[in-house]
Amino acid sequence: MAIKTPKDNLILLPKEVLEKLRGASAEELKTLIYLFAEPESTASDAARETGLTVAQVEAACAFWRGAGVFADAAQPKKKVASDSSAYRNYDSATLSDAVENNGDFALVCQFAGERLGKQLNKNDLSTLFYLFDYVGLPAPVICGITEYCCAKEKKSIQYIFKKSLSLYEDEGVDSYDKLEAYIARMEAIRSNIGQLRRLFGMGERALTPKEEKLYNCWFGEWGFSFEMVKLAYEKTVDNISKLDFKYMNSILRRWHESGYETEEDVNSGDSAKNSGTQSSFDEDEFIEAALAKGFE
Repeated sequence: MAIKTPKDNLILLPKEVLEKLRGASAEELKTLIYLFAEPESTASDAARETGLTVAQVEAACAFWRGAGVFADAAQPKKKVASDSSAYRNYDSATLSDAVENNGDFALVCQFAGERLGKQLNKNDLSTLFYLFDYVGLPAPVICGITEYCCAKEKKSIQYIFKKSLSLYEDEGVDSYDKLEAYIARMEAIRSNIGQLRRLFGMGERALTPKEEKLYNCWFGEWGFSFEMVKLAYEKTVDNISKLDFKYMNSILRRWHESGYETEEDVNSGDSAKNSGTQSSFDEDEFIEAALAKGFE
């Protein structure tokens, strides 16, 4: 007897999957089946429909990518959460059902209301549910971001909303572990900038946009410690007898490009790169002398 099987109702998997079945976890198999059934879905969609977290979905994708089943282009993309055209203004019935029957979302609403010291209205609930339902942020992440914003005296749903989208899209924060790592990094940068202000004798004045951009680059993007930035400051003053941000930045840029992370790296120079070769001059001293001459 012939059985009719419409192609639209089939999920076709490549044969490479068979080689990995024995070692695949339940999470990896759930993710595989869902993404082959819904190839246009996002990681958040897959997480919501399979009952996994976004982090678990992405880890499963990495497993299948390593197995050669997923190509890079086939990976689920994160939603562009800040796309205003995708924003959902949920109706009262949907929100009421979510608060009453979804324990995780009820926890988010209770926590946000307590920290903001207000009774959440429909717009507040809709905004929080967008983060929870559409973006796919877990309840602990939304609560953690709420606490982080309130601690900085930014007590509004809209600020929490924008901060959540920024962290999700720009920093990849979609789990509590990632949120903790981000907060720790920001606290370290803040502490380093405070030490730098004292070193420069800046007092309590606000940073200029140029200063803020440089400091965030040195401590954030390039990941230097305060000790390394202090060393660059000392070399700047030794060479040109004054503080000059452009000169100091050129030193730190060169160290960053050379992979220097400690004072020992600076002192030893690029010995591994130049091993077995002879040089009639110290390259670092030559560059610094050239820079100093240009700033005189």
